Amino acid sequence: MSEKTTLGRIIAFIAIASAVAMLVATMIVLDRRPRTHDAYVFAYSAGITPEVSGRIVESHIQNDQLVRKGDVLLRIDPEPFEMKLRQADAQVAALEADIDLTSRQVTSQGSGAQAASLQADRTRQQLALAHNTVQRMAPLLASGFVTAQQMDEARTNERTANAQLAAAVQQASQAREAIGDVESLKAQLLGAQAAQALAARNVRETTIRAPVDGRIAGFNLSIGSFAVEGHPLFTLIDNTHWYAIANFRETDLRHLRPGDRATIWVMGHDEHPLQGVVESLGSGVQPQGQAGPGLPAVDRNLNWVVVAQRFPVWVRLDQADASFLRIGATVSVKVVK
Repeated sequence: MSEKTTLGRIIAFIAIASAVAMLVATMIVLDRRPRTHDAYVFAYSAGITPEVSGRIVESHIQNDQLVRKGDVLLRIDPEPFEMKLRQADAQVAALEADIDLTSRQVTSQGSGAQAASLQADRTRQQLALAHNTVQRMAPLLASGFVTAQQMDEARTNERTANAQLAAAVQQASQAREAIGDVESLKAQLLGAQAAQALAARNVRETTIRAPVDGRIAGFNLSIGSFAVEGHPLFTLIDNTHWYAIANFRETDLRHLRPGDRATIWVMGHDEHPLQGVVESLGSGVQPQGQAGPGLPAVDRNLNWVVVAQRFPVWVRLDQADASFLRIGATVSVKVVK
């Protein structure tokens, strides 16, 4: 065998060994730095829903507009709600006046009942005196120390005192029963105050404000549109936190940990890679052909061979103000540790 042939074989062997080494090194890098193209941009969003129904009279927003928390977005005609609030205010004021008047009447009735009770006590004492007089005079009548007329007068005084006592007791009882109270009126006042607070809240709810910093999406209303309570009007995307939800193979999950750093490329903006941190690893997905409550559905892509299931990994982006971030945009994610 010639030296040239031997040298060629050695070179070929070295080339093959180098390729294998490069392939092994690449597999190790890919294994330890997982990467996926099955990912998309996500941000939390809120459907802005009115809590009262009415005609929209002011609009301060348009699609894709950035707003701050507390900014006025829309106003619903407040006039009917202000009328209801005035009605509730009047009801509360009327009940408070009734309670004040009734309280004074109760005080007066209490004084009358007390006077009737004192009168009954005095009549009771008069009856006792008349009864004792009759008891003392009865033995003296037979001895002639008192006349029959005097005895008759004493008995008449006793009967009169007895009748007066009965009348005084009845009057005192009626006076006590006539004493009213304000408890029922106070209960009515509590209900009226609750209605007043609800009416005031409805007036406030006619002004729709931004609950978070965010971006307007899906807005297609004009002044004069009718807002219906409980029906979303548009969407406000929370602009404070953006995520890349990357579906990694289950075999890659053992190399991922919350806190790992990641690089994210948004399709069409590869020249502006973003940085992020792994926030959580998906703990479950919808089983193939089954439905689980609240679990994300991630396809395996192929059904005729055994393919590793993919699980969503949430990567929170460091830069949340990039203008090209849109919910659902396709991204590539590489975890760099």
